[in-house]
Amino acid sequence: MTSIPALLTALANNALDEIVVANGIYHVSGAAAKGPNSLWIGAKFASRTRPILVRAETNGGVTFTSDGSYFGAISFQEGAHDQTWQGFRFAYGAPMESGVIMFGGYADKVGAHHITLRNITVDHVGNAADPRGHVVYFSHSIGGSHDILIDGFTVDDSLGGVKSALHFYHSESGAVNAWNVTVRNMRVTGTRLFAIVVWDSTAANIVVEDSTITGAKGWAVRFEEPGQLTLRRVTSTGSVSGGFYSSLGANPPGTKFDNVSLR
Repeated sequence: MTSIPALLTALANNALDEIVVANGIYHVSGAAAKGPNSLWIGAKFASRTRPILVRAETNGGVTFTSDGSYFGAISFQEGAHDQTWQGFRFAYGAPMESGVIMFGGYADKVGAHHITLRNITVDHVGNAADPRGHVVYFSHSIGGSHDILIDGFTVDDSLGGVKSALHFYHSESGAVNAWNVTVRNMRVTGTRLFAIVVWDSTAANIVVEDSTITGAKGWAVRFEEPGQLTLRRVTSTGSVSGGFYSSLGANPPGTKFDNVSLR
């Protein structure tokens, strides 16, 4: 594939089980705009019955970047499922108050599920003079986004343009936050406030493992409104405010710490 419209057309083709995106730079409009070059991965793809791999020609060889609009680069919504996205880079755009990569955020839409992001890099995003938004934002949806795996995830926000790398926030009646989310082999540098934020009581079975956090400009991890968070073999260093913070105490209900060092 050599264009966003071609990628989306192929993704809707249930006969395919692999899409290869040619190396290059691709400008995307904000996903929520649902334009011809928007990566809104929603209802159009929810009827697929075959799992599919969408991959860069070579890992890191494909960059999705802003077309000058809001950089909500890709959004998984409306029951999209059984997709793996591999080897992509997201760079040079500024999210507003949501995320470069979105799961949920709509109380009237069913959450995506069984989505894997593998070997994803995000760098040079946001505006250090006016930091907003997050790299991956999990929010509310009907049933919640669930069974999400992010494996091999690199975030370089050494300039401090976004607030966090992983953000779990908001739920309401009938629309819960994400559950069964595993993030492994994550490397985060910088972030203006935190690397990881869990701030919703319906965020359940969130696991971060085998990951390192360096130089968070606030706390490395913040946990509020107790959901369920397990940190396993996670190390943070150089955090300006400290490694872990919760107004609920040093070991709040819903947290598990397994071989961690948070500083």
